[in-house]
Amino acid sequence: MRRLTFAPRPGWEERLRAVGFTWYAPTPEHPVPYWGEDVAYAFTPAEIEHISAASQELTRLVLDATGHAIESGRMADLGIPTFLHAAVRESWERDDPTVYMRLDVAYDGQDVKLLEVNAQTPTSLIEAAVAQWQWLEDRRTSGDLPHSADQWNTIHEALGAQWAHLIRTRGMGHIHVSAADVDEDIATVTYLRDLAELAGASTTYLSMAQLGTSPDADTLLDTFTLPIRHLLWLWPYEFAWDSPDAAFLASTRTRFLEPLWKTVTGSKGLLALLHERFPGHPNLLPATLTPGALGREVVRKPLYSREGQNVQLPGQPVTGGDYADLPVVEQAYTHLPTFDAPDGPRYPVLGIWIAGDEVCGLGIREGRGRVTDNRATFVPHVIVED
Repeated sequence: MRRLTFAPRPGWEERLRAVGFTWYAPTPEHPVPYWGEDVAYAFTPAEIEHISAASQELTRLVLDATGHAIESGRMADLGIPTFLHAAVRESWERDDPTVYMRLDVAYDGQDVKLLEVNAQTPTSLIEAAVAQWQWLEDRRTSGDLPHSADQWNTIHEALGAQWAHLIRTRGMGHIHVSAADVDEDIATVTYLRDLAELAGASTTYLSMAQLGTSPDADTLLDTFTLPIRHLLWLWPYEFAWDSPDAAFLASTRTRFLEPLWKTVTGSKGLLALLHERFPGHPNLLPATLTPGALGREVVRKPLYSREGQNVQLPGQPVTGGDYADLPVVEQAYTHLPTFDAPDGPRYPVLGIWIAGDEVCGLGIREGRGRVTDNRATFVPHVIVED
């Protein structure tokens, strides 16, 4: 794995906007460029084969541990409220389908180690599936990279195939789509919606305010009147179960994408259950729900958090955020690879994309610190011969 630098493409901002990627520039909330136009990570084919195989194995372990947590009654340990336990179990037993998820892993050139599972609301999807592929094609056309250069990136095709499978086997002829009023979230579900329509479904977009409930209806409602059978929403379950309408999560016949059983997969407490179930596995880091059980060289993470909030590295203060009141999981600390840049070190974390239960591609967030937070930049990757 090498870090390469390039001159920016002519008109690169317009090129990104052309594929629906508009949040690439610095903002007050994200104070550095989000898109790494002039940087890429290079891998050999053998490295990608190794990362892919390890990630497929991790996908199997994550789904196994999810089922075990549900069937053995560990949901409370993972921070899931009691009123949802039966509904989560029923969702798992029905085999409610999944479209996608992302595994975040550390890779030092040799070992692949699972850091976190982004199971229900993974973003950076357009960047990984579309924008970095456009970047590769432009670099090959300009001669910056050889025509033999490639990417591990069949995300677009794999998601399209997953939608086609769900439409054919699960009767998803019509899908409602919703997200928080945030550019990235809306663009992400719009991209997924476009793929569903290409696969043969019809869709309706609703703002979060247009999702309705009624004590007389057994589904969520479209603008408070029409039943919603299938809902793709980019809204964290831990937000939903704290809302005034939380009880409907447990009773509604609306089928969510991602499914309700992803409350288990999306809890960082699952890292501890993975270690319990598969101790010593080469792709897992030791983790525990018992504070102090692993000693001092641990990373402390809330069971639910985002963008590196309220995370504590060994000997460091806790990062800021909105999740300080949640229970934590402790995970053995592992060093991220470090690469030099003109304005300081960079620490890449690999995001492995999964469609259904099959790995299908790679995206990279490059942090400016050892906790991947809102200063992290998305950078493309390339596969080249050694």
